[in-house]
Amino acid sequence: MMISRGLFGWSPPHMQPLTPVSEVSEPPESPSPYLDPGAENGGTAAAAAQVEADEEMEEQDEVEPPPAAVPFSQLFACADRFDWVLMIIGSVAAAAHGTALIIYLHYFAKIIEVLAFSNESSQQRSEDQYDRLVELSLTIVYIAGGVFISGWIEVSCWILTGERQTAVIRSKYVQVLLNQDMSFFDTYGNNGDIVSQVLSDVLLIQSALSEKVGNYIHNMATFISGLIIGFVNCWEIALITVATGPFIVAAGGISNIFLHRLAENIQDAYAEAAGIAEQIRLLS
Repeated sequence: MMISRGLFGWSPPHMQPLTPVSEVSEPPESPSPYLDPGAENGGTAAAAAQVEADEEMEEQDEVEPPPAAVPFSQLFACADRFDWVLMIIGSVAAAAHGTALIIYLHYFAKIIEVLAFSNESSQQRSEDQYDRLVELSLTIVYIAGGVFISGWIEVSCWILTGERQTAVIRSKYVQVLLNQDMSFFDTYGNNGDIVSQVLSDVLLIQSALSEKVGNYIHNMATFISGLIIGFVNCWEIALITVATGPFIVAAGGISNIFLHRLAENIQDAYAEAAGIAEQIRLLS
């Protein structure tokens, strides 16, 4: 048996490589001293584009979605039975108050008709015409008394229920704040947004409950009763009035948009002022 000998007549032991052949890594390639300026510029541009894309993604993540719109029925979520009674009475009074204007104009037109008829016939008024004029005048006086009573009931009921419901909203808001952790006040309570936000929101809710809902019912009653009496007396003129209705609605919608933006700007200004006042208080 032939045994291979080494250099000095002995055979080296069989040694396994430290790294398996399959895992032997090739030596890294040395960078070329000749760089491609086009590739370098392309890599820089790609890196800059990636950074810009990441910044845009971060900005999109930071933008908070707008709050969901609350339905109109949730405006009366804090109303109890007494508040509902007040709102029903106030709604009936507002409808009567709005209808009274149309009824007044109707009887006023009849008075003008009686006066015009008396001028055309003769200079002396007959007893029938005088009695008719007195009757119509008394009717207008009764309408004025009804307007006073219905207007007082409308304003009183809606203001009272608005004060009651906003008081409940304030108390619930305070309860929610007291149940928060201290970290909540460290994060959101330093700039005064909590106080300014609740004050502005409660004022808007109170304005809607005490004034705008009653005015809406009042104006809708005036509109509907005016159309009814207009079609009964002279449907041709009523049709002309209806044709101008969309323009009036469009003008009202545009004005409401500007008023809504103005209210948002006022709310932001109040929040900023409250934050500045809070910072001054902390620094002093």
